[in-house]
Amino acid sequence: MTQVSIADLLDGAPVDPGAHLDTARVERYTEMLEALPPVVVFDTEEGLLLADGYHRVAAARRLGRKTVEAEVRTGSRHDALLYAAAVGAAQRGISPEEAASYIRRRGRH
Repeated sequence: MTQVSIADLLDGAPVDPGAHLDTARVERYTEMLEALPPVVVFDTEEGLLLADGYHRVAAARRLGRKTVEAEVRTGSRHDALLYAAAVGAAQRGISPEEAASYIRRRGRH
């Protein structure tokens, strides 16, 4: 795994990083961050895009960390959004299409 800069991840976020955070989950994650899997990041032509792990990144920031452990994949912005939609759909019990539609509506870019 690779350590990546949290600031770099949040600068290129496809959605507002704080818009969907559950503060109770972030707090729990601060207590167990080392036991959690690395975040998933896509290395794209536009830079690094965080596809999965906003709560883990928020927990790391709350702990004062400047970097976070990441699984870095090569791909496009589209690949990152598809991955994020699939993960989000699985977590919420909705279809990947519904999750992708939400991401598109809430996207910053």
